[in-house]
Amino acid sequence: MTLITSGYTVGSNEPLNHTRILWDFKPGSATGDGNGAELAANDYTAQRWVTTGAGDWTFEFDANTPVDTFFIAGHNLAGKAITIGTSGATTGGLTARATFTPSDNTPIFVMVNTGTGLDLDVRRYRVSVPSASNAAIIRAGKALQMQRAIYGGHNPALWSRVTEGQQSFSETGQWLGRTKKRMAYSTAYNWQHITAPWYRDNFEPFAQTLPLKPFAIAGNPAKMSYDVAWAWAQGDVSPQNMGVRNFVTMGMQVTGYAG
Repeated sequence: MTLITSGYTVGSNEPLNHTRILWDFKPGSATGDGNGAELAANDYTAQRWVTTGAGDWTFEFDANTPVDTFFIAGHNLAGKAITIGTSGATTGGLTARATFTPSDNTPIFVMVNTGTGLDLDVRRYRVSVPSASNAAIIRAGKALQMQRAIYGGHNPALWSRVTEGQQSFSETGQWLGRTKKRMAYSTAYNWQHITAPWYRDNFEPFAQTLPLKPFAIAGNPAKMSYDVAWAWAQGDVSPQNMGVRNFVTMGMQVTGYAG
């Protein structure tokens, strides 16, 4: 589990115990060493950018873009020193924003901004790997910051496995073991006391992309590094009026890619 907030200043942003959702992926083009750099910029986890040695993967936005989050999923970067750099221009050097070594191959969620809590102004960003590597999903952008924290009772994504197995028996009914057919993560994110204007202005644009588009989510960056996923909603989000002032409650059931 790799969730990094050391380069993030809260400032006027929502507290770090509030969920972050990275969904609004601005257009651009990907280039890189090795093969299939463009594949890490699409949504298909079976397709991957692959290097046979040390290399860089670079994404250039079509226009300068506010960024406070970087995300990587479907990778084999465990134990490797990874560097993320950015630039506000189409040419010239990049500024290193984060260097880290993932402990495993679960999703990576890196939060970075300026020392005063402002978004980075990014035209290009780069992920550098020190040896042969692959990655299915690489993204950067400005994450949606939920207005409220999630409450107790939430099941963290990486601890909520759903495994489908196939049983094997002999002709005489002897146990011959089980075979894992597929595995995913499944959990729900629920929020209460969301003001209706905030929902309309901030969450509804994201909700309109569901359930068709996947997204990156960190349920509680301050306390739950094991609640990070590349996920998709199982259905539409339908907020309910709480009958208290102008508050609504809403949630979404999600399935996450298990890598």
